[in-house]
Amino acid sequence: MGSLSLNRIDHLLWLGRYLERSFTTQRFILSTYDRVADRALDDLAGDWRGQLADLGFRCETETPLEFFQRCLFNRDNPSSVACSMDAAYDNALACRDALGTESLGYIQMAVNALEAAGASASPLLDLQQVQDNIMAFKGCIDDFVTDDAARCLVKCGMTVERVDLCARLRYRLADIPHEVDRLASRLDRTGAAYSRPAFKELASIASSPSFPDDADDALLSRAIACVNGIFS
Repeated sequence: MGSLSLNRIDHLLWLGRYLERSFTTQRFILSTYDRVADRALDDLAGDWRGQLADLGFRCETETPLEFFQRCLFNRDNPSSVACSMDAAYDNALACRDALGTESLGYIQMAVNALEAAGASASPLLDLQQVQDNIMAFKGCIDDFVTDDAARCLVKCGMTVERVDLCARLRYRLADIPHEVDRLASRLDRTGAAYSRPAFKELASIASSPSFPDDADDALLSRAIACVNGIFS
């Protein structure tokens, strides 16, 4: 780990976070859109607008299509999938020597697929390719990133972001305990400084027998604070 500077550690963590933000946010947006595409915004059941607002999205138009296109493709929206993919690519370039050209290639292909989706009248196929290339990147780093610490930093960033988003969006909460277990298996392998108290509290929340059934807003807010405090 001595070969990785603090700046490199930060780039690897945020590469993982921005890639996961692109992946999970896109999945959430598309699954939500599937439920609302044929209904008027003001008549929708559930709190999907409130959930997206937690990520910084603001619904300023009257149709779901216009709103979700902005969530996916509008770079003026800092929480959009497009902005997250751009940030992931920038962080990947900053540590390309640690990642290798094979791994970096999948991020470039994901960016290209997102560009194609934004220009397409039928974007779903290209959006699926964004997802596929992010998944391929996750597998590729196991084969081509030889530095275990660098690989674990990217994966820790992904897991931190996934826990944050699941809690923030009230989405797939049952996955959080498994993600926390993954994080536990990788933290010490990164060689990076992290907050053991923050992780311990997060693990306590996730391992509670009543989680996620009894997870209220206060508990989820605490989980978000803990997971974001691990590497702060």
